[in-house]
Amino acid sequence: MASSPKLIVLTTVYNCQDYIERCIHTIQNQEYTNFKCYLLNDISADASIEIAQKTFGNDDRFVIINNNKKRYQAGNYDFILRDQSLVSDEDIVVEVDGDDWLPDGKVFNRVVDYYSDEKTWITYGQFVYTSGHRGLSAPVDIVNIREARFTASHLRTWKVWLWNKIKQEDLLVDGEYAECSGDVFFMMPMLEMAGEQNSKFISDINYVYNFENPIGDSKGERLSLTNKFAELGRKKPSYKKLN
Repeated sequence: MASSPKLIVLTTVYNCQDYIERCIHTIQNQEYTNFKCYLLNDISADASIEIAQKTFGNDDRFVIINNNKKRYQAGNYDFILRDQSLVSDEDIVVEVDGDDWLPDGKVFNRVVDYYSDEKTWITYGQFVYTSGHRGLSAPVDIVNIREARFTASHLRTWKVWLWNKIKQEDLLVDGEYAECSGDVFFMMPMLEMAGEQNSKFISDINYVYNFENPIGDSKGERLSLTNKFAELGRKKPSYKKLN
């Protein structure tokens, strides 16, 4: 493995003007500097993108991608990761939502350290809420992942090539990318392909989940829609472990 692997930070941005500045600052201030952050504007109707542009300024590690249609989480990621002009197979993807942030400046250092073991293809781990309470992440029973409680939470990272083993149709519902619970659609197949040997649960706190955002998928009317799409994701075809 290269001594200085490139990190691809994927940040979906949708109406998060109150949080995007903090999100970007915590990415920008990482000690590990070999990264490219794609800010995926999923048709925000507020000042999120203007604030983002002002926040990162001339830092060319940040790139804004403006959608002309809603892609939602999985669709935004797919748009970047299947484009070999933007990423390489061995790049490491780091998922940081636009309304969340990183807890300290050493997160990327730790990510690179996790991947110093060449058997590591994908990681998931523990987080804290903005209240300071620990999240409910836990090691996944990969064999029964589609029936068990979904605990493969933040911080999520994976190799680009692993994502591209997912069949694109398995990210879709009725021909469109899943509106909610995109993580179920992509984490389940990648963990199944990686198996226990090539996946890693990280107990370190590497992520702050912003439960205060009123438009979050776990809030109000969105919760039932989130549960509906999560169930649809579970029913997608399971994947065999890669050799």
